[in-house]
Amino acid sequence: MELLRINSSAVNGIIRNPSTQQSSFIEANTEEISFAEMRDHHVIPVFLKDNEPTISECEFVEVMSQAAQDCFGLSHFPVADIRVSHPVKGRVYEARHKKAQDLFPHECTIYYERMAFMIRINGIEDEISGNVLELTVGGVKAYHLDNLNSSKGNPEHFKIFIGFKNRVCTNLCVSSDGVVLDLRVRSLDELYEKVSEMMRGFDAVDYLRNLSTFTAYELEERQFAQIIGRSRLYQFLPKGLKSEVPELLINDTQISRIADSYYHDQNFSRSGSGTIDLWRFYNLFTGANKQSYIDKYLERSLNSFDFTQQVRQALDNPNSDFWYLS
Repeated sequence: MELLRINSSAVNGIIRNPSTQQSSFIEANTEEISFAEMRDHHVIPVFLKDNEPTISECEFVEVMSQAAQDCFGLSHFPVADIRVSHPVKGRVYEARHKKAQDLFPHECTIYYERMAFMIRINGIEDEISGNVLELTVGGVKAYHLDNLNSSKGNPEHFKIFIGFKNRVCTNLCVSSDGVVLDLRVRSLDELYEKVSEMMRGFDAVDYLRNLSTFTAYELEERQFAQIIGRSRLYQFLPKGLKSEVPELLINDTQISRIADSYYHDQNFSRSGSGTIDLWRFYNLFTGANKQSYIDKYLERSLNSFDFTQQVRQALDNPNSDFWYLS
């Protein structure tokens, strides 16, 4: 990895200060859970045809942690910040006739259909526009994407990423070079290899330079308003026209949140003159994305970066036919 050799006027170098978590990296319909809770109290889904276990959510976290430790030479096994949603509840056979309120803890079973986690790589950080960015790896597991009616040995689906988390707001910053949205593996060894390959191939220096360029571009209030208005229209475009317009995965509720944050966000709101630079604009999108469900979270994180890149390119080219600003 080349991250430790960052030396560019576009970024301000590596900072090695401890950080504190101030908010959740994803919030909608999720709850925080510890690794120990998952390991000790959650059942593991199985393939129905042979009753063999799937790769568990705990094993997924462990593999990612081990790969991060190996790739970055960490002295300690990194700790994951885990969020879960969509609980699947059950009970043991002996308690089948009991009322729910009469169940003892040992008579209940549970696992969560969807899980997302982040692992901060201690000591590898940078700063853009006064915001400290922490190198972060993680993943998403959604069992509804797997065919559990099959047998062990069928591909299991995972989503993995490496990128940066904005310390001030825990917004996730990722690009296509650091995300695998449809990883299919059959074993823990294969999962480890794919995760390690992604980490080794990530060009952190180039990505940070791309992010830092956002600070050099500004949207006037009318331009921001036009993007927000067209973003609302995008959801209702006829199919033929929609296929010709850059994709926007942020939904209507999140667009409203972006509009509200433009005026009221304590970190990324507009300037006194109404302008907003693309770094703050991008963070309004990644902030709104924290209200996504787990299974859509990474796709929308990636789309937020790509969309901001397209806005930047449109500002560079006055003759651009970028629909959101045309």
